[in-house]
Amino acid sequence: MTIVALGILQFAVPLTVPWMTKILIDEVLPLKGGSWTLPKVIAVLAGVYVFGTIMNYVRHWVMAKMGNSMVIDIRFQLYEHMQKLSQRFYDSRQVGSIVSRILNDVNGAQNLVGAGVINLVIDLFLVLFAGFMLFHMEWKLALLSLWLLPVYYLTFTNVNVYIRYAWRSVHRQMERMSGVLVERIAGMKVVQAFNRERMELNRFKKQASAHYAYAMTAQFLSNTLGRISQTFQDFGGLIIWFAGGTMVIRGKMTAGELIAFQAYLSQLYGPIQRFSDVNVTIQNSLANVERIFEVFDIEPEIRNKDNPIPLKACRGEIQFDQVGFDYVIERPEKQQAEMEQRNKDLVERQRPAKRFYWIPPKMRPDPPQMVLETREVLKGISFHARSGDVIALVGPSGAGKSTIINLLLRFYDPDEGAVLLDGVDLRNYDLHDLRSHIALVLQDNILFSGTVYENIAYGNPKAERDQIIAAAVAANAHEFIEEWELGYDTVIGERGVRLSGGQKQRIAIARALLKSPRILILDEATSALDAESEHLVTQALERLMEGRTTFVIAHRLATVVRADQILVIDRGRIVERGKHQVLLAQKGLYRELYEKQLKAMRPEELLGLDTLRHQA
Repeated sequence: MTIVALGILQFAVPLTVPWMTKILIDEVLPLKGGSWTLPKVIAVLAGVYVFGTIMNYVRHWVMAKMGNSMVIDIRFQLYEHMQKLSQRFYDSRQVGSIVSRILNDVNGAQNLVGAGVINLVIDLFLVLFAGFMLFHMEWKLALLSLWLLPVYYLTFTNVNVYIRYAWRSVHRQMERMSGVLVERIAGMKVVQAFNRERMELNRFKKQASAHYAYAMTAQFLSNTLGRISQTFQDFGGLIIWFAGGTMVIRGKMTAGELIAFQAYLSQLYGPIQRFSDVNVTIQNSLANVERIFEVFDIEPEIRNKDNPIPLKACRGEIQFDQVGFDYVIERPEKQQAEMEQRNKDLVERQRPAKRFYWIPPKMRPDPPQMVLETREVLKGISFHARSGDVIALVGPSGAGKSTIINLLLRFYDPDEGAVLLDGVDLRNYDLHDLRSHIALVLQDNILFSGTVYENIAYGNPKAERDQIIAAAVAANAHEFIEEWELGYDTVIGERGVRLSGGQKQRIAIARALLKSPRILILDEATSALDAESEHLVTQALERLMEGRTTFVIAHRLATVVRADQILVIDRGRIVERGKHQVLLAQKGLYRELYEKQLKAMRPEELLGLDTLRHQA
């Protein structure tokens, strides 16, 4: 409202100047006498210009502040909303396409404030004031000047539909290009190792060229609408000059009144022309807004109940009770899927359904036609892990091991049965409290750009420096950290690119130790390490596992041999369970996997395994 009020005050210039021009031509210059003199007219005009300049400055400053505040708010709300979305949302989208929504689309939406809604409201008041002055001065000419409006309405309604669809294609292609670009930059080692630089460059050129073509189409349509509007305005002015000039010749109107009438007519036609010129920005921004609300319209699948149970402390006793889970996959309908298969790098141009519209159509984009496919991942999974137990999950790839872990973390909820913690369904707990008691160590742990200290402290931002160092010592990481010149203040690069695999694992273990969880999840935590690194990491893991309920997904046998319970998963079902020696005696799938791994193990690993078997 402040900007609108400032804009209305700014009308002092366009509404006062024509009237003062009329007085200057009809009264002052002919020396007719009266209260108006040349110095008075000049003084009034000077005051109006100064006032208008001040109001214009203040309005633009307030508008810039409001626009940037809007960007911050929308970007924050969008990122907050994305953090609540389930892993299913991220499984089906490229990182670059998600980043494009947060950065590019929100920035584009900002232009709607500066060039769109606010100016439309201000221009509406200007049109009303100018129209009032036109009818006050000469109602017949005023009626004649309105011939432009219905013609412009139909032109704008139809051309603008094509402009909006064109900008949708521009932004969808930008999202596709961003997704591929971020993915390839993250995997530049692979691109260079396989000599695929030229292929990827050609792919990017193809996508960028398509984006350029879509953008030029949108600009061409917007420019066409602007020039049509300008033509209407020019012919409207000619008609008024002819009709008004005739009235002046016949003595029905003074020359000053005609000039003032034309000036006010410009105030009436001006907003129409300005709207046509900035329409490219408005339609671009509206396409951005549509894409932002597409994300806001996605409801989080994993959420708290109305009155969740707080979980300040837990024993770590886990029970799966007849758990079943189907993975739902969304894929485009056949026609769209075939099109995307032919042009994986390009998006199809969007076009309106009709060629001519009498009224503005619904512009909200229809969601793509998707087909839902379900794939059974888990069926009838039941087991009980007592507090402090080590549960090993083994089985072929794709058997469902990681899905069990995802259910435990509530990345997904089971379709059948329930997962219980200390006898209570996980869905009844506060989600933040639940995850505060669980730590995760992966095969390829994600470290963030920043210092070693910051990455370890990510497990507990409130921890003191002594606690962080103690966690690093327990994780066998302190020694190599101290060898660096900056120690814990060493910047490790994005995803820990400057660290070896073993170093990254030990920092991830330190991060988990600092969190001090009751439940620990180890997902292939040592499978990609050399013998020396594996020994150090295994020592750190043993310290981390002490007194905690631990779930281990592993192909290496060092931890599995000593597990309190081994669950053998195959095709989403538990086919065997028990301790190492019992399962070996059954001569089933576990024995088969065990013997295959024995053949692939190095001599030093076999010696270590023999020691572990005696300990078990």
